[in-house]
Amino acid sequence: MCFEYPVLSSVVKTMTSRRRRPMSGVEVLEQLFHDKDSDDSDIELGDGESDADDEQHVADDQDAVDADDSQLDGEDGGSVLNAGNDDDVAVTTDANDDDDDDADDDDAGVSPIPPKRSRLDDLWTWEKCDKDRKVQPPQLSVNQREELLADIPDDPSPYDFFKLYVTDDLLDLMVRETNRYAAQYIADNIGSLKPHSIVHKWKETDREEMSVLLGLLLHIGLLYKPRLSMYWSTDELFYTPVFSSVMSRDRFLILTRFLHFADNSCCDVSDPNRDRLYKIRPVIDFIKSRCRDVYYPSTELCVDESLVLFKGRLSFRQFIKTKRARFGIKIYQLCTSGGILLDFLVYHGHSSAELMQIPEFSITEKIPITLLQPYLNNGHILFTDNFYTTPRLAHYLLQNGTALVGTVRPNRKNFPKQLASTCLEKGEAEYFYTQFQRVLAVKYRATKDKAQKKQKIVHLLSTVHSNSMENSGKSDKDGTVIKKPSCIVAYNHSMGGVDLMDQQLDSLLVLRKSYKWYKKLFLRLILQCALSAHKLYKLKGGKLDFLNFLHDVCSSLLVRSPKLNQNVKKLDSLSRLTGRNHFPGKRHYEGTGSKRTTKVKQCRVCYARGIRTSKSRPIETTWICKGCPSQPGLCVETNCFEDYHTKVDYSFV
Repeated sequence: MCFEYPVLSSVVKTMTSRRRRPMSGVEVLEQLFHDKDSDDSDIELGDGESDADDEQHVADDQDAVDADDSQLDGEDGGSVLNAGNDDDVAVTTDANDDDDDDADDDDAGVSPIPPKRSRLDDLWTWEKCDKDRKVQPPQLSVNQREELLADIPDDPSPYDFFKLYVTDDLLDLMVRETNRYAAQYIADNIGSLKPHSIVHKWKETDREEMSVLLGLLLHIGLLYKPRLSMYWSTDELFYTPVFSSVMSRDRFLILTRFLHFADNSCCDVSDPNRDRLYKIRPVIDFIKSRCRDVYYPSTELCVDESLVLFKGRLSFRQFIKTKRARFGIKIYQLCTSGGILLDFLVYHGHSSAELMQIPEFSITEKIPITLLQPYLNNGHILFTDNFYTTPRLAHYLLQNGTALVGTVRPNRKNFPKQLASTCLEKGEAEYFYTQFQRVLAVKYRATKDKAQKKQKIVHLLSTVHSNSMENSGKSDKDGTVIKKPSCIVAYNHSMGGVDLMDQQLDSLLVLRKSYKWYKKLFLRLILQCALSAHKLYKLKGGKLDFLNFLHDVCSSLLVRSPKLNQNVKKLDSLSRLTGRNHFPGKRHYEGTGSKRTTKVKQCRVCYARGIRTSKSRPIETTWICKGCPSQPGLCVETNCFEDYHTKVDYSFV
């Protein structure tokens, strides 16, 4: 004998017609014994979704849209998804559906389930680019051209370019904080200092002495010796008179010991939220501001990370196996394709507070956005590697007037999965393009495989290139010209700005082993400023390479030593002591016949010593030094030539 329960059958029929899966027995009983007059007509089942009427629901960003959801409210397809933009997706329902829902609610007391909101991922529609289809990249307007913003003399020297970054304000900061830290240290340890401690010799420093210290630190990188004491050694094999002539050894050691850049009393070391870079924060802020005020860059920019070697104990020390240093302090740098530093961020574990706060963006996406803030909406092209590049970042920068070209990981969010799984032959490329976001995705297989016959595959995103191939400037063993996508050729040409900077700075051994991480970071920043100054010097037509440029900068810094005679300071630099091509020579003759005479010059050493003729005129000579840039006049008979090239202060006999 069979009994039918009309209420139960209607509930089951209604629920099964509205859901994609059958209801469990517990859910059926809950619907059966639920009070229709209760205000709590919404029951969270399974998916945890609310069924309240006349309420717009926002689905989680990880939920997917099912094609059948738009058919839940009727067969006429009354539910429509209005995707007017990337962020807002509205849900509308026809009046006829509302009437049908009311009728169903009277029978079963169950509200309809609204369709889920479309994810941001679903708005990325990628289309394969055939050979006949030509992608036209957007044109970005350039409002400001490359220029040097700071004022320089008409005939600038290398030291003038160096002073664009390392100004007297920075030297005054170093003097003030070094004197303060020395006073604090002596006051705290006055009773525990040993009788022969070098600290007892401390006296306050000034700007001139700090310039000499900076010059010696840079000169150490040009003239490497295993131990610091060897620079002041009098042994014939190690003797370098310039060091002992401008500063004593003990004074150099005590200055480097107390070298400081911030007030320690202003930071609570027990605070877990303290600024971990407080010991060098004033220097970082100063150099960043100078990089922005000195130079406005060209179109091509790049972002990459650099590593300052440090193997001591440090909470934010990083390990990057692909870098030469491997262990050290990581710096995110923005620079031009030629290696001019524009901005940087030092990683210290809590760097997210320094980044732009953009919802839903990851930290690796915020880094280039933060560094690019002064240069947005000016038609720049940013080159990045796969650590930063995402389709979302490319779209965001394009909306802010900046193009992006960068390698990308194929498993990145919104990257076309069909392109990632495509198999290519050697030298073949595949393109996908999204019309709405205007982003081009490229997959290219190189003509040469890696070791063990592994395929060399490159995935890349670009918002400024078309789907075209061009000559790479290389050819295979058969002489055939190798063609690559135009975006990859541009990437190889403009991406290496930070790596080029690291390569040029690694040859200078200025960064000595030290327990103080902030001193090594300070010297690295000074070297980067010197390198950027040299790049600007070359843009203005300079002929010296970086080594000779740094040599002249050191000479200009060292001649400010209080130990040197004033006449020596005004007349020349110290380049005369280090060169190896100093040979005496005669000046050329002028005129012909009876009017044939030779040019004469004042002897520079005799002038500095105050030696004059019987008529109180300067001593003149026809002998000069061909190796010195200014070719000074020097008496050969009175050993002036020898003293000029062997003594720092040649004003004394």
